[in-house]
Amino acid sequence: MSIPSIEIPRLISACSTAIESFFHRRTIEIENSAPDHGLSAVCGKGNWISIGALCSLWLALLTFGWARWGSVTVDSGRELYVAAALVEGEMLYRDVWYPYGPAAPYLNALLFRIFGTHITVMYLAGALAALIQALTLFRCTLYFAPSAVAFALGYIILIQSFVPGIFTYPLPYSYAAVYGSVAASLFLFYALRAAFLPTKANLIWAGIWSAFALVLKLEYGVACFATLAVLHIGLVLKQRSWRVAFRNFLVTVPALVICAGITAWLISIAGVAFIIQENFMSWPTSYFMRTYGEFWLGGMGYDWSWINIRSALLVTGGFIIFWTSFRFWLLSATHKLSFCNTGLAILISGCVIAFWTTHPERINDDIANFVFPSPMVFMIGLTAPLATFLFWRHHWRAADLAIMIVMTFGPLLAFRMLFGMLPQAYAIFYNGPALVGFVVLLFNIAIPATGLRSALRLRTAMCLLYAVVCGWVTLQVYPDYREMRERRIAFESERGTIYLPEAMLPAWAQAVEFMRDANARGKTVMSIPEDTGLYFFSGVLCPVRVCIFTPGLVAPGAMTDKVIREINQAGVRYIIWSNRSFPEYGVPQFGVDFDVAIGKYIRHNFHPVSEFGAANTPEFWHATLWERK
Repeated sequence: MSIPSIEIPRLISACSTAIESFFHRRTIEIENSAPDHGLSAVCGKGNWISIGALCSLWLALLTFGWARWGSVTVDSGRELYVAAALVEGEMLYRDVWYPYGPAAPYLNALLFRIFGTHITVMYLAGALAALIQALTLFRCTLYFAPSAVAFALGYIILIQSFVPGIFTYPLPYSYAAVYGSVAASLFLFYALRAAFLPTKANLIWAGIWSAFALVLKLEYGVACFATLAVLHIGLVLKQRSWRVAFRNFLVTVPALVICAGITAWLISIAGVAFIIQENFMSWPTSYFMRTYGEFWLGGMGYDWSWINIRSALLVTGGFIIFWTSFRFWLLSATHKLSFCNTGLAILISGCVIAFWTTHPERINDDIANFVFPSPMVFMIGLTAPLATFLFWRHHWRAADLAIMIVMTFGPLLAFRMLFGMLPQAYAIFYNGPALVGFVVLLFNIAIPATGLRSALRLRTAMCLLYAVVCGWVTLQVYPDYREMRERRIAFESERGTIYLPEAMLPAWAQAVEFMRDANARGKTVMSIPEDTGLYFFSGVLCPVRVCIFTPGLVAPGAMTDKVIREINQAGVRYIIWSNRSFPEYGVPQFGVDFDVAIGKYIRHNFHPVSEFGAANTPEFWHATLWERK
């Protein structure tokens, strides 16, 4: 069917209207119709049903995977051990090495003191953090989209948070990341409230959560404070009063005082260099970042190569064309407009462009780029200048300021996943605010704000769209959930129960028992290179300050000499040397590819006496027991 010339202006006008509505129309409607952005904004029947469904999903996931999260070999054991060591009277950083801010270990130590040093306490703390984050981001999404869209976001947050392994919330690689993601979500909530209603309370809480994020994990705090600055600048432009601007700045002073106090305490321990060079691995000038930082960040998606940029631009173009075409097709299908065939043609062209972005054999990735694009953070970052422009064009409207905050905060927080966003791995601790920006972007691109003949058709199209997104995320994490119930056996101790792979359990349990018995006989035992869970479950303190030896943690020179000196001073009698390797850093073997001086010292002063597990099965956990000569 040919397109009559009279339809061309209508098509151009529709395109212009669609672009305008991406960021503007719905938020203006919210601003005009809902001046109260407090609890009353959530009190609709549909919202309460969604909240109840999210809580039920949380309980089901918690029950299904109970005690099957984390890893006693990698990272999770460190989180348990450090908190338990603080309960025993050790001091963070001075006596126990830790790579992040002090808030998470001391919070976990407080929980241990109140409820007992038990792994169940940590399971529940992490699980509750996931629920709080999901409900907070659900509430944030309600500022821009209906309940069905907000529910889809909450569903994604929860379904990605309870998978097995170290990238999970109940027993993660870092509780600083878990609590930091919650602090970031609460900051976003109060920042959005302050954009619509800049009261002292909202601004104070936005500042407080920024400070809490900073003392949890550096990158969370930097993103929060940078976005807080954007909020204050936006309020200055919106309110046009320097007196009010000064008042707004004063209410953030408590947050700055908290940060200054924590910083002064950190420096008082042993100086600035001790904290940022011998503890904070991710500090830009640390030995780890200078040596392994580029390789490590590249594995997470932070790679500014031209190939990645070109691919991200093509995926972005295909994404916009595809869903804009879907929008026009939806209008055409419901109104039987004459440019229906044009919409279909553009839809097909979008598919072709998206397919062209990657190799033909990666068809699954191409389909995924329509519903959960890997360069999601890059895409949202591209919208930030547009959001800023609309904020200026529409004379500093509160709704546009809120959009600008979302589109700024998400990329700042998730910059590590710039081209590699997934509902898995490291990304789950950073992608929450970015997902808010993404679902709002997708909602405004794909679903017309007006023009459908009935609200029922609008709701149906919207639910189908986000059912596809949720369905794809579910398919991505399904293999992990299936793995939870396969070939695992419970390891039980006085400090709780955790299910371990059946091929690992006998040898690892034997190592725990040996460490406990040796400690009872007054013999000092040390675990290398990681396996910090051995200390926690045996109730033994690490004899040296550094409890794990991952690549780049111990810098050559003075820090290495200090570690060797502490081993001698502690009178270490036995060393349990496991087969933990580190391919994710490009240097797999401890004592061979990195920390060569420490490995040489151990081989010279200790000799192997027995094995835990079978040494000829490197795919399973095993360790060698070394005794001092």
